[in-house]
Amino acid sequence: MAIRMPGKYTPAELEEWRMTLERIAALCFGIVITSAAATAQTASDTTAQGEPVRSVTERTSAAGDARWQRVQTRSESGSRDVVVETLEVRGIEGRLAPIQEIVIDTSRTAPNTTQTRRDEFGFAPDGRRTLLEVTDSRRDTLANGGSTAIHTTSAPDLDGRHRVTSRQVERTTSASPGVRDTDITLMVADLDNTLQATERTESTERLINPGLVRRDSTQLVRDTNGRWQPIEVRRGEARIVGSERMEEETIERRDVNGKLAVEERSVIRRSNADDREQEVIEIHAPYADGSSPLALSQRIHRTTTATADGGRSTIEEVESRSPIAPGDPMRVTLRTVTTVRQIGRGRWLTERQVFERDVNGQLRAVINETEETAGR
Repeated sequence: MAIRMPGKYTPAELEEWRMTLERIAALCFGIVITSAAATAQTASDTTAQGEPVRSVTERTSAAGDARWQRVQTRSESGSRDVVVETLEVRGIEGRLAPIQEIVIDTSRTAPNTTQTRRDEFGFAPDGRRTLLEVTDSRRDTLANGGSTAIHTTSAPDLDGRHRVTSRQVERTTSASPGVRDTDITLMVADLDNTLQATERTESTERLINPGLVRRDSTQLVRDTNGRWQPIEVRRGEARIVGSERMEEETIERRDVNGKLAVEERSVIRRSNADDREQEVIEIHAPYADGSSPLALSQRIHRTTTATADGGRSTIEEVESRSPIAPGDPMRVTLRTVTTVRQIGRGRWLTERQVFERDVNGQLRAVINETEETAGR
């Protein structure tokens, strides 16, 4: 598993050469649809500078009753940004009641320093609010282009005293032009409340030429003898060929014999012409077709078209193989249609409809979602 990034923090600015290519990142594509549901979101904004902006997201069942809602309030004042998000779930009495609240307080305490505190609260059945976890983060951007970030997480013990449970330290350096090294170490408290390094990720990005960036990363964990052992290796590159931008990544993980073996290969192609952006993502996996060592397992095709009012329309189709007959041709199993349009000055409406193939092979709408946002 990847190292968890606790809290919210602002990533360090990348070098100028990195702005021509998107960062090669881990490709995680998951589609989770647990039930036929509809989601509606409304936002009530404020026009006065400094006043909080509030948005409410509500998910309803097919019958139309609200199952949960998320209320988010964001306020800014100078260099400080506070976000409060509360999750409410309908109880057995039919009323929505809070079960979780997250408060994220971010401040720029110096020109190159950002500090963040993330508090997570839980609610007892009687409505009592209890602090469950705190993550304090500090990120410093260095003059040489590097950065350091420390994320410390604490939680109350059985006696109610807060103790540090983990600390993550991230260091990024640029020893030479066009090379960027990042080392992330995760330390976890043992039974004696002593922090021990348990997981580490080492990655390097190199600018090969103005149109090619390569990235290699290795994730390691300590074994029972205290030695660092690799459990995942990622190798990828991003390049520009004419008007097309391409990204490739190969992921190796340990197999049942403890040896690193290719588990996934991803290829992304992007192009933009005539106010239309095309993106095709192909994911290959071992024996996805039932016979080949590495075969295409999923294809995602996304088309985004700009509209006259500054909005956009996006159609995304996911092609997958049949789990019963993997050797058969792939077919579209999921389609998402998203439109963003202006409904007033500074107000935008996003409408999203998700179609999933049912047992009869027909694509049927399973999610309808609307989101209204407003700018200041």
